[in-house]
Amino acid sequence: PHPKGYGDDLVEAYGRLPKLVESAHVPVQSGSNRILKLMHRGYTRERFLRIVEKLRRVQPGIGICTDFIVGFPGETEADFEETLSLVREVEFDQSYIFKYSPRKDTPAAAMSGHLPQAVKEERNQQLLELVNDIAGRKYRACVGRTEQILVEGPSKKNSARMTGRTRCNKIVLFDGSERHRGQVMDVKITRTGSFTLYGDPAVVGL
Repeated sequence: PHPKGYGDDLVEAYGRLPKLVESAHVPVQSGSNRILKLMHRGYTRERFLRIVEKLRRVQPGIGICTDFIVGFPGETEADFEETLSLVREVEFDQSYIFKYSPRKDTPAAAMSGHLPQAVKEERNQQLLELVNDIAGRKYRACVGRTEQILVEGPSKKNSARMTGRTRCNKIVLFDGSERHRGQVMDVKITRTGSFTLYGDPAVVGL
């Protein structure tokens, strides 16, 4: 999805359609208007923030996920700080972070101001730590809540456990069996790991 796809009709649907879960992936790429312009993204930081504000107005608990590219040609420390400040302001539930790498015959590859790999690595790590800190706090806040999940199947790391996703797209592991696959069910979140919630369907309603 591109932020320009989040028009008022789609935003309104989040509040109207029960089958449309409370999760949105809105890739911003950078918090700097100058870098967004160099990327030809077609929107500004302010426009992106308005989209998030509208989504949270119709669904206050919506999970917002995004993408970032760090180290785009010409990105200054000030530009990168704008990205960090956007993360603090929005408080994303999850983010995919990519280090810029030139691709042959693209406009960006011909730009000046390519950054050293060490700078891109450092910015990637700094942004990742901030995103993880905020997301971790959100995951911990889920403990004790009852969440509806869609069960996808056995966990890839532990086949004795089943895995599912909440309506906000958070992964939940619980002790279950193949009969739970494909079910929409409630679980009570008992603890959290690194970007994983652990639930117990047996304690729901107790």
